[in-house]
Amino acid sequence: MPIEFRCAKCSKLLRTPDDTAGKQAKCPECGEVTTIPSPGVLPPLPPGDPVANQASPFGSAGGAAEEGASPFGAGSPAAADDRNPYRSPSEFAGSAPAGYSAAVGGLVPTRIDLGDVLGRSWTIFKDRIGICMGVFFLAFVINMVVGQVFAQGANLLGAAMNEEAIAVGLVIVSNFAVQVFSLWITLGQALVFLRIARGQPVELGELFAGGPYLLRTVGASILFGLAVLAGLILLIIPGIIFSLMFSQFMYLIVDRNAGVIESLERSKQITSGNKLTLLALGLVVAGLAIVAMLPCFLGLIVLLPFVSLLWAVAYLSMTGQATAEQTHFQPSQYQAT
Repeated sequence: MPIEFRCAKCSKLLRTPDDTAGKQAKCPECGEVTTIPSPGVLPPLPPGDPVANQASPFGSAGGAAEEGASPFGAGSPAAADDRNPYRSPSEFAGSAPAGYSAAVGGLVPTRIDLGDVLGRSWTIFKDRIGICMGVFFLAFVINMVVGQVFAQGANLLGAAMNEEAIAVGLVIVSNFAVQVFSLWITLGQALVFLRIARGQPVELGELFAGGPYLLRTVGASILFGLAVLAGLILLIIPGIIFSLMFSQFMYLIVDRNAGVIESLERSKQITSGNKLTLLALGLVVAGLAIVAMLPCFLGLIVLLPFVSLLWAVAYLSMTGQATAEQTHFQPSQYQAT
């Protein structure tokens, strides 16, 4: 497992193989020569590092936020946490330094950086483009087929009964059933893209694993919609703020098995300090969508699966969890002597 540590001068995250403990590493960012610590040993933070002087996991905008999120990896100190790895999401490690990640199962609210999230998402996407596109378009086709089946069935049954009121009722029920089915597939899709973002193996059967979270997601969606609607009615800006604030509720439900209210509360916590970045990500996605539609919509074939992965990476980053490229050793990031 790689050893992770920060440069004593510029705080850049460095990774080295586990057999380099005790050797000298030259930081590729500033050139500082640092002794590589033993696995599980936290080197002292630089004197000027805001994390060293603050209890908040966010530090300052120039600290961990510049790198996008906490460093992770199976060899990180937090990963060696011997507590229950599947503890309740209520155990937010709110006092943990932003320089180190949560143990598996723990959450560390972390400020994210726009470029960092986009860059890491693209790195993972290039490596697993096949499964990303396969999962996205399989879900899309399933939703299309089921939607058509329900719609045609409702129309035929309504016509056979020759009653306008019954026909209208069947259409309403059919549309509702399609929406519920689509949400079920969306939950499974979120589960799969979280696994892809973490670098974990994926089975297509997981696309149909969203059932246990369905009712809670419906409840949280209703509250989310009411909050955003109220904000839009009062003033448009509060509506946008509410939509960003509570935007992570679905991921918290499927990833943390959170309840309806808990998912909204946790979303508020992890989006604190990140709402502008989330808004910027949304604007970037919108801009890319416009460009992708120019060549006969062909660009959307790549963009849509990438966006699904992007939001999963953003969620993991905001909660201080490892993403795929952070759990693999990258030799270009260090020079050991």
